[in-house]
Amino acid sequence: MSAYTVAPLEERDLAEAAGIEKFCFSHPWSEETLRSEFGSPYNWFFGAHADEKLIGYCGMQAVAGEGSVFNVAVLPEYRRQGVGESLVIELLRKSKELGLDQLLLEVRPSNLKAIWLYEKCGFVFFGLRKNYYTDPPENAIIMRLAFNGTQMYEDDDDDD
Repeated sequence: MSAYTVAPLEERDLAEAAGIEKFCFSHPWSEETLRSEFGSPYNWFFGAHADEKLIGYCGMQAVAGEGSVFNVAVLPEYRRQGVGESLVIELLRKSKELGLDQLLLEVRPSNLKAIWLYEKCGFVFFGLRKNYYTDPPENAIIMRLAFNGTQMYEDDDDDD
């Protein structure tokens, strides 16, 4: 397993983040889109670095007590090493710091590994968005984590 660190994403990381998007999504965000979202005071992004290389990133928006996860993306060769979980944990910590009531996300029903990760971190099924995804067409599962003390993920540092 490669050693990596997770920290707030920096503007200089946006080109690499756009490259990761191309590996992970059928409709990747461009560097320009990432730059636009990165500049918003309502958005937060975190990156995972190994040997000064961006290997994964995530982002969320927080408005009026509610957070929405944009993307959680990890380069294929770094998956199944805890990178995605570490990124989600950073989103949860930021959500708690911001005093959010809940955090929502959409995920493809076919993305069982992501669903498992989100459930491990405390997210639960919340609803369905019909025909949300294209290439290939698919519904989206809406998952929710409520910060009411009963669903907050606790990082016990035992499993890494």
